[in-house]
Amino acid sequence: MKETDFYWLGLSTISGLGSIRMNKLINHFGDPLSIWKADKIELEIVIGSSVLAERIVREREKLDIEKLLERTAKNGIKYLTLLDKDYPENLKNIYDPPPVIYYKGENILSSIGISIIGSRRCTAYGKKTAEKIAYELAERGIAVISGMARGIDTHAHIGALNARGRTIAVLGSGLDIVYPPENKKLFFEIQENGAVVSEYPPGVEPLAGNFPQRNRIISGLSTGVLVVEAAQKSGSLITANLALEQGRELFAIPGNIDRQQSTGTNNLIKEGAKMVTEAKDIIEEIYLYKGCGDDEQIDSKKESRMFYPELSAEEMELVEIFREETEITVDELIRLSNKSPEKINTALIKLELKGIISRGPGKKYFFMGLQSLLKPL
Repeated sequence: MKETDFYWLGLSTISGLGSIRMNKLINHFGDPLSIWKADKIELEIVIGSSVLAERIVREREKLDIEKLLERTAKNGIKYLTLLDKDYPENLKNIYDPPPVIYYKGENILSSIGISIIGSRRCTAYGKKTAEKIAYELAERGIAVISGMARGIDTHAHIGALNARGRTIAVLGSGLDIVYPPENKKLFFEIQENGAVVSEYPPGVEPLAGNFPQRNRIISGLSTGVLVVEAAQKSGSLITANLALEQGRELFAIPGNIDRQQSTGTNNLIKEGAKMVTEAKDIIEEIYLYKGCGDDEQIDSKKESRMFYPELSAEEMELVEIFREETEITVDELIRLSNKSPEKINTALIKLELKGIISRGPGKKYFFMGLQSLLKPL
């Protein structure tokens, strides 16, 4: 453990010292050790609160960091600080990234992911839809991110787990506390197939004020956010607004115009959110139209080029394997190419969207040929 980690973790335990004020302190002092050593007057000048400055001085004097580390290790909790190289880039680039992320499970926080959120009081239609879309996304190697709350969140995680895919749950409490309690089994299943995450250290209770704060992490980790069901004044709409502020793609499921749970999602679609009726709508947006980072984005002048895709080196490598095998499973492609599952799944999605391969049962893919590359202008 680096010496500075002691102070990162220590500062994360101080109540009232949220991410915005913590980042102000880091920008001013440069590192957590200097914050730890600063006196009350120096702290007050930066954060603008004598009460909080006094609390920082008081709580850091009585804090037993060794005990915190012991509790963290006992519960199998790992952590990342804002300066760690493995800290997820998507999250680092939001307005107020959490200085410390605690997590249990695998560090998949930098994976391409879609957040699926919605009403706690969801309908049977909402449950079914959340599970279906999550299943289809996870099956294609896209991580499903949600908050493990009752309702839509729970069913999004279930859908991803049913596909044997990866899922991330962002909690509003310390990771030694399961909330809601009826999701205890789900909590452990998510750890085995992804990660549970929180900015709160062990021992922090699931207070009501923690949940709006954690929503920025749900959207911040993702490439896009899908709202399945939301009433007009729903907490999910707060997350949707955060997604737009963070530059994420916003998607919504249309719903029955007579149901309260559909009012928010239907209005999001009116206001410009992309309407989703199947996972393909999301996949096309993040991989084909937006290029997912490394491919050229398509503007109005280049729109026709969507139909004449060029293959990346990784896509071409898979095509060469398909030419030999014609049909093959994902696991075999990973073995033959010696590439990571994430890179293989990304390339497969792009090839499928370009019509070069087709997905069959049992995670098996079939080679359709390169005809789509030969279409005349």
